[in-house]
Amino acid sequence: MARLETTSIVVQLLGVHVTVITGGGAVATAGSVLVAVIVVVLAWAFGHLVGTPAWAFADVGRAKWHWVLAMTLLFLATDTTIVIVALYYLVRVRPRLNDAMRRTDTVAGPVSDSLVRSRA
Repeated sequence: MARLETTSIVVQLLGVHVTVITGGGAVATAGSVLVAVIVVVLAWAFGHLVGTPAWAFADVGRAKWHWVLAMTLLFLATDTTIVIVALYYLVRVRPRLNDAMRRTDTVAGPVSDSLVRSRA
């Protein structure tokens, strides 16, 4: 009798290991697709985060270093909570940052402190 190969996908969520799904060959394929999607989402979120100027975060009442620190620590801890944080960033924070940068682009960028002091 042939032995059926079983694959399990286990993730760490908030420090606890959770079995997401267990099954045969389709589970391995689904797991590979899931990992690829997660990598793309994380790369997109972190790339946008790093490429966005700090003044845009300040303009929307956020601190860039908080986001960089949170995403870096979760990544280093290999906790899948980072996916939730990245999705929140992409869905809720990113659009506000893009609006802030778009508004500022129409008035020739942010005014630096040195310009403000030299005019006073």
